[in-house]
Amino acid sequence: MNELDQSISFEEGKSCPVPIEGHGGGLSFSPNGDMLLVASLAHPSEAQIQAFCGEWQAKLVAEAEFPSIPIFAIGGEDWLLETPCNPAQQELEAPGFIEALYAKEDYNMVAILVDSETKIILKITHVALEELFIERLAMSWNPYKTSGDEYTKTFTNDSFNEKINEIFKMKSSQELWRTSW
Repeated sequence: MNELDQSISFEEGKSCPVPIEGHGGGLSFSPNGDMLLVASLAHPSEAQIQAFCGEWQAKLVAEAEFPSIPIFAIGGEDWLLETPCNPAQQELEAPGFIEALYAKEDYNMVAILVDSETKIILKITHVALEELFIERLAMSWNPYKTSGDEYTKTFTNDSFNEKINEIFKMKSSQELWRTSW
C-alpha cells in the first residue's frame, strides 16, 4: 500500500473517515506536530455551526501531577469543549509530536465539527492558537513523553480515563474554564 492509499481526507457534507465514539472533543497530533480536533455533537444547531467558524479561545486545565487538559471556548464562553488527551499515549502513536508542534512557526489547528448521530462532517475550520498556549502545553506534557519511573508518572489509557472522570465530577466545564490559564 502506498502513502496515498493511507491518507485520510475530511470533506464537509461527507461521512467522517475516522471512528468517533460518544460526543465531545477529541484532539490528536501527527508526528510533524499538526493538530487535529474532532468535535462530535448530536445535531448541532445552526448557531453552533456558525460559531464553529468564529472566534476561539484556548486554555489549559492544570491538575497537580496530571497532564494539562486543553479546553476551548468556541464563539464565546457559552460553548466550552474539553479535549483530554493522554500525551504518553500520543507519544507512542506519533513520536516527537510535542517537539515538532513547538518548533512550528505558526500554530494552527484543524477543527472538524461532526454530527454524532449521522457521522456527517458539518464544518471544517482552521483555528490559530497563541504561542503562549502551545508553549504551556509543551511544558506541561513534556514529563509524560517517556514511560514512567519512580520520579515521573505516566498514565495508561484506563488510569488516564479514571483521572479525567474524577476531574470532571469535581468541577463543571464553566468552573474548569474560569480556573484555567
